[in-house]
Amino acid sequence: MNSIKTIDNNLKQFAVELNSALKNVETFGAKAYHSFDFDCSILKDWNTIDIRDSIEHKEMFNTIRSLDGPVLYWFEILPGIKNDVVRNAIFDYKFSIDAKTVPALKRNYCNDSNALYVGKVKSKFWGRVIQHLGYYHVVRTQGLQLYHWSKPINLKLRLHAYHFEREMEDLVSIFEVKLAKKLRPITGKHS
Repeated sequence: MNSIKTIDNNLKQFAVELNSALKNVETFGAKAYHSFDFDCSILKDWNTIDIRDSIEHKEMFNTIRSLDGPVLYWFEILPGIKNDVVRNAIFDYKFSIDAKTVPALKRNYCNDSNALYVGKVKSKFWGRVIQHLGYYHVVRTQGLQLYHWSKPINLKLRLHAYHFEREMEDLVSIFEVKLAKKLRPITGKHS
């Protein structure tokens, strides 16, 4: 009996904490917003050298290393390329020899969407960016793997990143699903 009452009290306390975190976001929005542009046609091979220290990317990585809490992010396909060209390039790479793991390709995707991928992390956003760029050494870690397939199609992207207070760690997943439903990205599972 005591354990049920304790659990009930814990659940009520969790609801208060989550409600407080949501009210904070409702009132103030994200802690910070950043965007970064990538011309994938000029990505270099950073598989053996730490990209965080590169002249080309050092400023961006200094910024994203400072993001100490959860981040909701999405990659926008910039004008100049159709998303079916992007999707086909990912598909071809996905089934090539020695391919790293890429996000799921939706069977039914929106041709009008300019969203490539929507994601979230609870911490260490910089590591997730390295994975998406294609420079993480663990083959089975899912990411966009941009270096490996996007150069030939001259893909240009904008990475949008919304940084939240640490108290949003458990809620950022909900925001990811909601944002994905709104943006309709051509890759990734969001349910």
